[in-house]
Amino acid sequence: MSAHVHVIVADDEILVATTVADILEEAGYRVTVTHNGLEALEAERRDPADLLLTDLRMPRLDGIALIGRIRAQRPELPIVVMTGYSESLPVTEPGRLVVLRKPFAPDAVVETIRSLLGPASGR
Repeated sequence: MSAHVHVIVADDEILVATTVADILEEAGYRVTVTHNGLEALEAERRDPADLLLTDLRMPRLDGIALIGRIRAQRPELPIVVMTGYSESLPVTEPGRLVVLRKPFAPDAVVETIRSLLGPASGR
């Protein structure tokens, strides 16, 4: 069932983005990798996501601006923020927005997504 669940990953660190994508694909999710907020918005326009997984610090359009633009169009889209920084964190919204601190265990990202989308979203 989770192969139909589409996750957009937005992170300018290529190693982080590809590692997270590999973890999610292994868990059965369909993943689109982007490297900045503008690419994530374009990916969302072409193929709407069931969940956005974004870094905060990215070029061209950072995570906070990306979240604001996504929320303007899709207020209920679940979002996971990955960050190694502690300033300017978005407020956690139960069922809608979760902050994951880098570095995190590989299974933490899958568990977080399942908590937002429900257990049927993963294997």
